[in-house]
Amino acid sequence: MSGDRTKELRQEAVARYLGGESATEICRSLGKTRQWLYKWLQRQGELGQDSSPKRAHNRTPVEIENAIISARKKLQKTKYAQIGVNAINRELYRQGISPRPASTIKRIIQREGLLPEKLPYMPKGKSYPKMKALCANSLHQADLVGPRYIKGDGRFYSLNVMDIATHRIKLNPCRRKADENIAEGLINTWRKLGMPDFLQVDNELSFRGSNRYPHSLGLVLRLCLLLRIQTIFIPQAEPWRNAEIESFQDIFDKNFFRVQKFSSFHDLCLEAPNFEDYHNEHYIYSCLNGKTPHRALQEDFLDIQLLPQSFQLPKEKIPLEDGYIHLIRFIRSDRKLDIFGEKFMVSKDLVYEYVKATICTDCHILQVRHDDQLVETFSYSLPIDA
Repeated sequence: MSGDRTKELRQEAVARYLGGESATEICRSLGKTRQWLYKWLQRQGELGQDSSPKRAHNRTPVEIENAIISARKKLQKTKYAQIGVNAINRELYRQGISPRPASTIKRIIQREGLLPEKLPYMPKGKSYPKMKALCANSLHQADLVGPRYIKGDGRFYSLNVMDIATHRIKLNPCRRKADENIAEGLINTWRKLGMPDFLQVDNELSFRGSNRYPHSLGLVLRLCLLLRIQTIFIPQAEPWRNAEIESFQDIFDKNFFRVQKFSSFHDLCLEAPNFEDYHNEHYIYSCLNGKTPHRALQEDFLDIQLLPQSFQLPKEKIPLEDGYIHLIRFIRSDRKLDIFGEKFMVSKDLVYEYVKATICTDCHILQVRHDDQLVETFSYSLPIDA
């Protein structure tokens, strides 16, 4: 093709685009690519000429835009009215106007500044006694996921545990969520990850024992006391206080359980260690400054203490050892502190504040702290094991 003809094609393409014709149609008729067209449009712009189309293709007519804006303003002034896309389209329909795409309506109301005003985030100012993970195995978070179902082989649960300082994880699939299953899962975890100073859990009954006899302390609590591990219960109905393990449960579902078909519960149990090892070796976390859990452990200079492989869950009832059990609670207007279903009346100064209540098993008392200050002490009788 001659130079003059090439120049004519360029000029024709640019002129047609500036006239409002679509890039697709221009390129199809000239046998050129869109990249070719955009190249010469850019060159046209560099020469100081306006390379933008004279009219916007597929632009919403002004009268339709005005109708959308009017409908939005009307709905915002109407008590109890919905103001979203569906409500606006209903208003347009009443005016004989065809419904518009949600993206179009959202773009127009955003451009006109008709979105609800978002108030800036204001911290509640409530002091929360959060436990910090300073080194490997200073704090583990445990959470029970399930029930999940395997086609043809029924339901199962999984006690998943994370070492917060390194984000190493351990999966413990189990058929039931009885306290024996939870205790066995923790033992397997501590054989592999090491024993923590603190174990943080939610208020699942399997972790704490019995509603009927809360002072007897359940199997899991007695196991922790036996191993000198302090248990922390997060506030009721506040799962985000266990944010790290709660976030991992989503990874468990999306990257392990739902990406493959397990033929049986046994098959899942065999595969779980492979996922654990891959996660700990390869997953990168921004909170670890881009390191993997395994790398974070390597850079932790403290030795970890593994639970011996020979340790077995005692067949007899575990005696009640001296130690501490912590419960973080939010005190509401009724001033009641809930300790495993039992209510203790606290000072009105603690209303709408978080407190940390500690069961001291050696002296049978319940201590209540606010901002690390001891503010209340109650008698808390515990069984005397023979």
